[in-house]
Amino acid sequence: MSRVRVLIADDRPIFRAGVQGMLRDFPEIDIVGEAVTGRQAVERSRRLKPDVILMDLNMPEMGGIAATRAIKEEDPEQVVLALTVSEAEEDIVEMVAAGASGYVLKDVDPISLARSIQDAHAGRFQLDDGLTRRVIMRLGATLKRPRRPLADPLTERETEIVRMLVEGKGNKAIANRLGLSEGTIKSHLRNIYRKLHVQTRAEAAAQAQRESSARVPGISVGVVAMKKLLVVVVGLLGAILAGGANFNI
Repeated sequence: MSRVRVLIADDRPIFRAGVQGMLRDFPEIDIVGEAVTGRQAVERSRRLKPDVILMDLNMPEMGGIAATRAIKEEDPEQVVLALTVSEAEEDIVEMVAAGASGYVLKDVDPISLARSIQDAHAGRFQLDDGLTRRVIMRLGATLKRPRRPLADPLTERETEIVRMLVEGKGNKAIANRLGLSEGTIKSHLRNIYRKLHVQTRAEAAAQAQRESSARVPGISVGVVAMKKLLVVVVGLLGAILAGGANFNI
């Protein structure tokens, strides 16, 4: 199994050292670098290409929310986990809207931290059910957009991939399910985005659900798990707030 490469972005040396110490006993996780400002996080994400970035919300020069948005604009596939001292709804919503896959508390135990990193890398959303419900209730009414006709019909393969986007699966999980390479999945996603007139996987999933009855056969809204619905809701909100910035979960 390949190791999950992690970048730690936090301005406090004692916390960065603490994370290093907590993850030392997990050989499947490799700390590849550190950043002490938001700007450094953006630059080192570009240079080091980590699998997961642990991003503090409050850093000098550029905060974690702005840094996350900048990173996701450059690389929509980059996974970011917010680091927070509390479960304040405002901070978490803003960070997730910027592109984070969820959050971990700074007083997390080593096993939970390692699991959160691995889950985020696997494409699983990191929010508890209670917060998920509150965020959906708060943001659901924001996402109203007029429909646009499809540029071209989705192929059978593209429809299958969109169905898995709606389920909240990441590129790696989709590739494994279909027996294809991640590069091939990314190529299919580019075609899907063009046809659905969207820029991100979250928007594609949302659009597919809205068009399910008429334009995207085989995509059923049905009863979607709450966390998967939040991926769509908050992802689309992030694109709106960022003025069309790329967002990926």
